[in-house]
Order: sequence, then C-alpha cells, then structure tokens
Amino acid sequence: MAREELGTIVALEAARDIFRTEIEAHQGRVIDTAGDSVLASFETAIGAVRAALRIQERLSESAAHLPDDRQMRFRIGVHVGDIRQKDDGTIYGDGVNVAARLQALAEPGGLTISGATQESVRHRLQATFEDLGEQTVKNIPYLVRAFRVHHVAVAPTVAPRPAAVAAPGAVQTSDGRTEAAQLSFGSASEDTQLDPSSVRSSARRRLRWTLSAGAALLLGLVSAGAAWHWYAARPTVNIDAEIMNRRATAVLAFSDKRGAASGSTLGEDIADSIAGRLARDGLRVIGRTAIDRQDPAAPDFEGIGKEKGVRFVLAGRVTRANSTRILVDTYLTEIASGAVHRLREGAFGSDEDAIRSDYASAVATALNVRLLELEATRARLPGLEKSPVDAVALGWYELDRGNTKQELESARALFEFAAAADPKSVEASAGLGLAHLLEFYDFYSAAPGNKLDVAEKAVKRALELGPDDPRTLAAWADVLFLRQKPDEAFWVWRKALEIAPEHRNARVRMASALVKQGRFAEAAEQLSKVTDLRPFQLRRRQWLVQCMADSAFAQGKDDEAYEVLKKWAAEFPNNGRPYLMLAAIDALHGRDAAAAANMAKHREMMPLSSISYVVLTYPSTDPGFLAQRARLVDGLRKARLPEGNR
Repeated sequence: MAREELGTIVALEAARDIFRTEIEAHQGRVIDTAGDSVLASFETAIGAVRAALRIQERLSESAAHLPDDRQMRFRIGVHVGDIRQKDDGTIYGDGVNVAARLQALAEPGGLTISGATQESVRHRLQATFEDLGEQTVKNIPYLVRAFRVHHVAVAPTVAPRPAAVAAPGAVQTSDGRTEAAQLSFGSASEDTQLDPSSVRSSARRRLRWTLSAGAALLLGLVSAGAAWHWYAARPTVNIDAEIMNRRATAVLAFSDKRGAASGSTLGEDIADSIAGRLARDGLRVIGRTAIDRQDPAAPDFEGIGKEKGVRFVLAGRVTRANSTRILVDTYLTEIASGAVHRLREGAFGSDEDAIRSDYASAVATALNVRLLELEATRARLPGLEKSPVDAVALGWYELDRGNTKQELESARALFEFAAAADPKSVEASAGLGLAHLLEFYDFYSAAPGNKLDVAEKAVKRALELGPDDPRTLAAWADVLFLRQKPDEAFWVWRKALEIAPEHRNARVRMASALVKQGRFAEAAEQLSKVTDLRPFQLRRRQWLVQCMADSAFAQGKDDEAYEVLKKWAAEFPNNGRPYLMLAAIDALHGRDAAAAANMAKHREMMPLSSISYVVLTYPSTDPGFLAQRARLVDGLRKARLPEGNR
C-alpha cells in the first residue's frame, strides 16, 4: 500500500475519532465500523443533527492549519426515514437511500437535511434554512424536500430518548475539488413508539422513535469506498510511488536443506514473517503464495521479475549446523545485474526459537539499508541525470553517513530539490525536516532560535503528509522535547516504536531525552536495545556515544564521561561536538591548558556554538539534571565559550 493511501487511512481514522466522540456526546452509540462505514444509533433526531453540526465544526477546526489541497472535508445529510435491520445487523431502507441523496446535495463542510427533519428541529436550532426544493431519489416513489443549514450555533446536548442509526462515507465532490470527501447523515423524529411485535417481524423492522408519520431516526454515512482523492494539479513526479517501484521485492519460501523428513515449515514461516515486516515498512512486496511453480532451490528470478514487476528477489536457506543448532541465511538478488547480497545469518536452537526471534525485523532492516546503498550508488554514477527520486536516495544516504556541516547542508539541499518537485512526498518532507533539525543540534545556525522554528515547521509538514512515518514521528518527538513538552515527546517516541520496534534512531533519541529528565535506568534500558549498528551509520553511532557521555556527566561521573568523549573524538576527529564537553570537564577540574586546547578544536569546527545555544540543546524539566546543566555551563564559561544569544 502506498504511503499516500496510508496517509488517507490515518486521516480518515482521525475523522472517525471525531465522529465517535460527538456521537457519544449526543446520546448516540456506534453500532458498526465495518469496512469504510460507521453505523451508530441516536436517542433523538435533534441529537443526531447537533452531532452532525458539531462534527463539521471540529473537522473544520482540526484542518484549519492545513493547505487547501490537504483538507479533508465531508458532506452531511440528515433525513427522517424508515430503516430496517437484517439478522446480521446490516441497516438498510428508504432512510439510507434518502440520506445518500441529501449527502450529494450538501456542500463540502456543509449540512443538508430533509423537509421532515427541518420540521422537527427548526424551532430548536439557531439556524437559517435554504430551501433547495423537491428532489428525486433513486428507488424512492416520492419527492424529498431538502434544506441547506446555515449559521448554526450548536446548543448543548439534550436529554436521552431512544434510537437512531448512522453510517459514514467519503465520496468525490461533483466539482472535482480536492476536499471532496463526503459523509451523509440520515435522521428522523420522535413521538410514538411502535408496537414491539413489529420489531420481531420477519424483516426485523426497526422504527424506534417516530413522527406522526411513523418514521425512524437514521444517521447514515454512506458510500465510503472512494475515500480521499487528489484532483489538484499533479506533480511531474510521484517520488514515493517511484521509490516503491524501485524497491519492489518478491519474497520466496526459504529452501530447507535439512530434507523433507524434518517435516518443518520453517522456510515458509520465515519468508512470511519477513514479507509481513517489509509490507509494514511500506515496501511493495510479493509474498511467496503469489509466486507459483517456483523451486526454492533454483528459482527463475528473471521470470519472477517480468511476471510480478519486481526488481529484487529475497530468498534464503535453512541448514543444520550441528545436532543442536540450525542456521538461517537470507540473500537478496538484484534481477537486472544478477548480483547477490547476503543480508543476514542467524543461528537458533529450534524452529520455534527462530520464529519467536527478531530475525525477520533484522532482515528487514538490513534489506532497507542495502536498497538505500544501491540507490545511492546508482545516483552517484557519472553522467546520470539526477532525478528527484535520486535526490531523496542521496539525501538519506548523507544524513545517515554525514559527519560535517557541508554534508548536512548537501543533504538538506537534496531534500529541498525533491520536495519542490513533489510537495506531497513523505520521503522528501521527512528528510527535509530531519535535516533542519540536525543543523540545529549540530550548532550550524547563527540564529538557533529561528532555526528551531524552521525545523519545527518542516517536521510538522512532514508529519501532516506521513503521520505513520516512524522517522517523522521520532523527529517530531525531538521537537516537542526541545519545546519543553517531555510527556508529549515520550508518547510520540513510543508511538514511533510501536510502528517500528527496531527503529534505533527513535530509541537513541528517546534515551537521550530520558537522560535529560534524570531517568537514567530507563535510558540505559533503551540503549541496551540499540544493537547491531553498522560501521557506516555514523550519525546513529555518535548519538549513542553522546547519550552515554551525557548520562555519565549528569550523574557526576566526570572521569567516565571524559573517557567516552576521548574515544568519540578519536574515532570522529572531524566532529567538534565531543571537544565541547571535554573542554568543560577540563575547566571544571582545573586543567586550563587542556580546556583551552579542546575548546579551540571545538570552535574551529563549530564556530557558531555558544552557551545560550548549548542550553537550547539541553532542555529539561528535571531539577537534578538542570543542576548538572548549570555545572556544564560553568565549565564552558571557564573554558571561554562565548555567551551568545538566542
């Protein structure tokens, strides 16, 4: 599933949360949320109408900060009509049909009600009603009068009375505008309760609260299948879709070399587990069950590529190491070149151990790294015209491996180019937001307060485009923490880790924040899960080391912190960050010459740093950590770091 589709699902779920909240607040209850619809029952007609109005209010408020082409607005229709309920709980009847017609007549973000509904509620709402005349409705033998509702002030909810029903949907607008999703509400009124015997009829007719005409209260949101469609001018390139095409992978059952006598399905189970993990990462994956007539020991890679439209095939083998251990090996084959890349080997005591392990996640991580390497290598080939998709690949490559101001600026420029070509790309926007944030953290801005504002805006934009993207969520958590909102930040980091438990960046950044809140044991627990870092993952490795140094210093273990910092500086001599705390510790312990030397190295590589800038990068609400931060500032002053300004 494409990220645009995932973003649509997330946006619809957010809207449905509003539906549920307002339905319950107005004496309603959700009956069913099957597929693209939501069914709910209401106590009163006025309650249903007020719920509809409040839903539109809240949807408008929640979308106010979004550009027009990202706003999801709904049409709502409310009708007095008959409904029936089948034995399986399905709602149908004239009420649903009329509600659908009224929905189509409503404006995006507006409300249309039937004449019967208007008659029931017009003296109970502060509203004006625009008469749209009588309307024909398919399969309804009579005309239905319709009214648009304007200038509504939603009154408080009314006391409970028995029942109505609702069901949602989103459909393209007649004028083709981007916000053209719609919902329809069908409603009725409430005076006379039917004889209970009618409810037990063969059709199980539900006419719970009626007007003198005997109609039921229906709140129906129908035709949800169309979801959310874009009709604004399309960009010249769809970066995210092209990335999915480039990374499309078929996963074959692993060849079990232990022989058929073992009776094991481990080769198939491992393949299924990896395929599922890759699909959750957003890759286009063809699972083993969709690939027919392939011999796991000698698959036809070219045939698979042509038939399934994939560029890579992931396969593996299971062998026995000895009487007590089995080995699982995974390989990636690049179909065009025939190149084979070994991704991961694992040793396990039994089939059950292999299935319960994190082997599938480790393979998925290794595959994503390998695919990025291949894309970046291709993008750097001389004479190749660089596309926005190539720019994204190179941008992520440099963010992961970059260690200097120039490399970070280059990554940001690449993402800016890609985002300009495709403003709706999650990949480009997420990379751009993170690049801005890293420039802030690395003391590369002459106006750090402004830089943080820019970073926040960029990350927020990425979050709007990809609310399920764990990289963006982790970056947003960083922004929240920098804004002194630790509880919100930790919630977002945990959400990122729920989506991607192996997301090591999120764990390291969360651990760093836990240190700054004085929660050292929790920070250590998070860091213990950050294993198997690759040598080229320079950024992640340095975050890990800095977190260890910060933790030691914040606990008054200056000697331990100093040793960690010296190793960091020795491994990454072109990074000025470790020399900052080295200089402070030297100054605090009276080693003035060493303090001056380390500060000079720091200032040579990071000339824009200052005490006020350092304080911005060490936010906290914990008194204990704030005391240690004050000690750090004292050391930096003694080492002659400029005061600076925000």
